Amino acid sequence: MLNFLKNYLGTMFFIWFGYVFYTSNSYYLDFFSGTLSSEIINFQTNIPSIFIIIIIMYAVLLMPFYIMYKKKSKGRILINYLLRAATWDIWYSKEEQTAFLAWIVKIFFAPLMIMWLSEHIFTMTNNIYFTLQNTALISTDFLLFFNQNFFWMAFSLILFTDVFFFTMGYLFEAPFLKNTIRSVEPTILGWGVALICYPPFNSQLSNLIGWYSSDFPTFENIYIHIIMNVCILVLMWIYSWASLSLWFKASNLTNRWIVSKWPYKYVRHPAYICKNTAWIIGALPMMIIALSNTGTNILYWVLWWSLWVFGWATIYYMRAMTEEIHLSADPDYVAYKKQVQWKFIPKVW
Repeated sequence: MLNFLKNYLGTMFFIWFGYVFYTSNSYYLDFFSGTLSSEIINFQTNIPSIFIIIIIMYAVLLMPFYIMYKKKSKGRILINYLLRAATWDIWYSKEEQTAFLAWIVKIFFAPLMIMWLSEHIFTMTNNIYFTLQNTALISTDFLLFFNQNFFWMAFSLILFTDVFFFTMGYLFEAPFLKNTIRSVEPTILGWGVALICYPPFNSQLSNLIGWYSSDFPTFENIYIHIIMNVCILVLMWIYSWASLSLWFKASNLTNRWIVSKWPYKYVRHPAYICKNTAWIIGALPMMIIALSNTGTNILYWVLWWSLWVFGWATIYYMRAMTEEIHLSADPDYVAYKKQVQWKFIPKVW
């Protein structure tokens, strides 16, 4: 009984700590504001209410889990360390370091994923509803149907798939799911290039190097327009399929066992290369506009566009490389690298 209480209360303490942090921070209060509504049924909710529901579910589900779980929870390990550190015994073990870093990962990423997943659920169901309502446009105005319905339905399904598995990865960690954290990224560089891709840090980077891509770029030629946006859907589908392949192991900055299923069977970083390529396609109209101008600012816009491409590509390349260095401490990943030799493009790179 004592083991259960220590594990349970230790975990719940950090869950409530995360909730208090985000609900007392003015930036995140604004970031999580807004109402989610369904066009199918008369239903509305908001992110803070969803957070409360998830915390209550956690409080209930953790009881039977920790009754059966005999090892120390990461929350319990970290609290034990903090109590010891209060007596100026600040030296920590590998287990305590992993527990500390794992909780930072969870507290930072889980609320963001919960918010995005909630938004994607409502957006996806609404898009499916409107697409089904407008199927008659397929024969009468296919371009309108593609622009207004099909693309956004497919895009929202893709994003939902990706965020769903990452949300589950951050929320649930258990031996029977085979997603227990083996290690956490140990370097400042690895943390830096990962966190800079997420709020609030990504907005600062966008202010510095700009953001020129669109999820749904518009091209004057109808055929090029459809082909390019279908390419974006295919690339983002591979991107989300990578998350699906990770299953409940999906998580940033952690090693939760090695996955070698498609698309990881062919390249080691399929999500990064596909996302960046989709972004570049989404930024092509801006580049075309810059090149078509005859003013003196052509060079300026071309340089800025190139800086944007190079900047974001470099960040994701650094994410891939820091992940490889971290994971290479695991013999299973070393064996995986021998099996899958290509980082981004099969037979090329």
